[in-house]
Amino acid sequence: MGAWGEKAFENDSALDWLAEFEVDGLSLLRETLTRVAELHADEYLDVDDGAASVAAAEIVAAALGRQRDRVPATLNGWLDAHEGSLVGDDQELARRALERVLRAGSELRDLWEEGGTESAWHADVRALLGRLGGPITASEATGTPASAGAAPRHAAFEQEKQALATFLQARGLEPTAQQLARIQASHDADEIRLWLARVVSARSVAELLDE
Repeated sequence: MGAWGEKAFENDSALDWLAEFEVDGLSLLRETLTRVAELHADEYLDVDDGAASVAAAEIVAAALGRQRDRVPATLNGWLDAHEGSLVGDDQELARRALERVLRAGSELRDLWEEGGTESAWHADVRALLGRLGGPITASEATGTPASAGAAPRHAAFEQEKQALATFLQARGLEPTAQQLARIQASHDADEIRLWLARVVSARSVAELLDE
């Protein structure tokens, strides 16, 4: 690949898929996620389908108001025009596709694990999985734009904390009650994102929190 970065749209496969998506839209998005989510356990998931499904899942998250800034700005018009088009079933489909990308038999996972099993790519995909993991709200299901007040900010914090907890568990890092309370009490977006970046390589929860 010419482009090879950990984020969803930083590889050629995803960018090629995005060009098709800009023509075929929602039908291609659902087709891509369904193909990956329903791939049989003993079938190998090739890198193109894996990267495309991660990109598609980012679009689902953006459409549900979960970090729209993670998708290219060129998609803002599409997202505005399709408010309410993506619902809870799409959220679940995106989650299943991401889980398949992270399992054995995924070429994209295998390529990233050539440099180790806990890369920035792993952290990014698990963070996306966390953003898609919470229960969908009525306003998200109907595409009603969230206000800019405290409630949307709180929801974003909780989604990122959930992603952090998921990755800590995956790495076998168990926070103490005091450490868990500190994480849950934080409403500093920069602090939470710093922890998400550190969780890839931190050797302990104390190192993660810089205690």
